[in-house]
Amino acid sequence: MNIITVMSDEHSYHMMQFVSHSILKTPNLDRLAAESTVFDSCYSPCPVCAPARSSFMTGRFVNRLGTWDNSTPYDGRVPGLSHYLSQHGKKYISIGKTHFHPDGEYSFTYQEFPGYLTRPDIGCFFRDQKTGRIGAEKRFEKIGLKSQESHDDRVLNSSLDWLKEHSQEENWLLYIGFLDPHFPFYVKEENWNYYEKQITQIPAALKPPFTSLNEPLDWLRTYFKCESVSEETARKLLIGYCCAITELDERLGILLDAVKELGLEQKTIFCYTSDHGEQMGYHGLWWKCCMFEQSSHIPMIIRVPGQEPRRIANPICLTDWFPTVCDYMGLPAPDSLDGQSLRPWIEGRCSLSHQDFSFSEYSAHGMPNSMFMIRWRQYKYVYYCYDQPQLFDLLSDPGEDHNLVQENPRNPSVMFAVQECHKRLLSVCNPYEVDERAKRFQKKTKDSLGIATYDTDMASCPVPHPEPITALPSCMP
Repeated sequence: MNIITVMSDEHSYHMMQFVSHSILKTPNLDRLAAESTVFDSCYSPCPVCAPARSSFMTGRFVNRLGTWDNSTPYDGRVPGLSHYLSQHGKKYISIGKTHFHPDGEYSFTYQEFPGYLTRPDIGCFFRDQKTGRIGAEKRFEKIGLKSQESHDDRVLNSSLDWLKEHSQEENWLLYIGFLDPHFPFYVKEENWNYYEKQITQIPAALKPPFTSLNEPLDWLRTYFKCESVSEETARKLLIGYCCAITELDERLGILLDAVKELGLEQKTIFCYTSDHGEQMGYHGLWWKCCMFEQSSHIPMIIRVPGQEPRRIANPICLTDWFPTVCDYMGLPAPDSLDGQSLRPWIEGRCSLSHQDFSFSEYSAHGMPNSMFMIRWRQYKYVYYCYDQPQLFDLLSDPGEDHNLVQENPRNPSVMFAVQECHKRLLSVCNPYEVDERAKRFQKKTKDSLGIATYDTDMASCPVPHPEPITALPSCMP
């Protein structure tokens, strides 16, 4: 069996036409979904690039890897899927963004346009200061018309060339990492013209008051300078984001057509997913790095030859991909993985062994303390170290505007949901131990790099390696 895995950057789950029935033009994502198993409750293990991708590659949660932030990317010392496939005689080809360490060893059979993380992100070293990110406002200015071939165009062409050359081979996994729909938004004029006519004003949810903001999230809002985004800038950003999604969809269509034309469709699994979403101004926040749906809820669409299309509501995580690949390639999954195979659901069977919740965590820039998320049944539980938790009922409150812990704490159903979600959090980790460990490592790294002030030039700083974790601490009782 062959597998193609396409991972985009910053694609929120609801930003697909077949999900939201919106103005979005995503005919190829819609086509793929109509032929696939769509996991409607897939969440990022950490809503920021490098940590999420480390979990995706290893099948382990960030707190077990020490890849806390965009300063300490995955470096291959913890064996990942590419190592495992290589050990068992399979090929792992990587074309496009990984956001891994430039000095790592990954056992790739072939690699091109790796998109390694080349400098530390200084913000993670000053989490104790409520301050704006240096240059954050420039991100809101990087919108315009495309004038030349993009990075993703080159990634697509390289991927097509590899497929044409190796279409007769077996037992390979081709990973394709696109940058879209991540900022900056330099897009085709025809797409800009279409969405500019459709998006004439911003949604009401992008306007204050932002009732779901607590003190930690207010720190995040300050860090990304979200207060500086005018309504007209927000409108242009929404236009640019929609354009970038449509252009991702166009490339996906070219890739899907090539798979069919090369005779690979009936012998190749095709997976589309993303590392995290984009907050898009909802709840007064931009970028990602929080647990709201726009940031943490991501696509997971898997087409397996011979399987009927399905929609699965059960919560899953990116960590589930490693064991799923093992399952389809006839390999036993390592015992140390945090994920479980999705194959039973894809084949229409019950998956009694799969955990009944999804987990996410964040210990990086902009937030003073660690936060954790449990998605269980219709509930989302967000636990903030040293602050009150949040509980949202996504069925009755899909916009996450009503924190039930704050509004109705003595309601028996609220108390039960909090208890059950917190029990599942503790089955994964001790949140305060994780918070302490992340801060200790970030301080140690800051000192070793000689970083004294927040305006230190990071251009020449080496990218730190994660601290090896030889034994995992026990969870709280």
